[in-house]
Amino acid sequence: MANKKITELAALTSAASDDVLAIVDVSGTAETKKITVANLTADAGGTTTVKVSLSNADVLAMKYNDTPITLKAAEAGKIIMPLTVICVATHAGSNESSSDDLRMGWNAASSTTADYWGSARDWMNGVSSGTNSTAFGGPGAAASSNIVTFSLTNTPFQIWCTDVFNGGWTMDVYFSYVMIDA
Repeated sequence: MANKKITELAALTSAASDDVLAIVDVSGTAETKKITVANLTADAGGTTTVKVSLSNADVLAMKYNDTPITLKAAEAGKIIMPLTVICVATHAGSNESSSDDLRMGWNAASSTTADYWGSARDWMNGVSSGTNSTAFGGPGAAASSNIVTFSLTNTPFQIWCTDVFNGGWTMDVYFSYVMIDA
């Protein structure tokens, strides 16, 4: 990038949340600094979407009290406000025969109660092939009336299973959220 103007650089058509932009800090010494897309959109109240890809081993291990998958880590003084979660599962092996629920929310450890944001009962049970998508939240979604029994401040947002899945599949999870000040 040395000896090139910004206008001479290749164009980027979409940005990941951890991509970095140049910004001039006019409130201080007017020097050029860097900022991530996630920090820039969070300050603007924008929506962030992340993609988390899970291997079959990840899917089989994501039980609530063992290894729930964190979709968004906690941030000090912030609450993660979920908008949508889309799960795209692709089968590559054995039939899913468990009757386990897929859940997502802020505290997998208390998931045996109603402390979750979204849930799919018997998720993927009996599915043995193909690609299957499930969407949670978003426009037209039924409002959840679950009451959580803990503070949402400084809490990560996770996805987990109520017991152990046993099929041979992978999953891409697309999570859209907004960070709000507590």
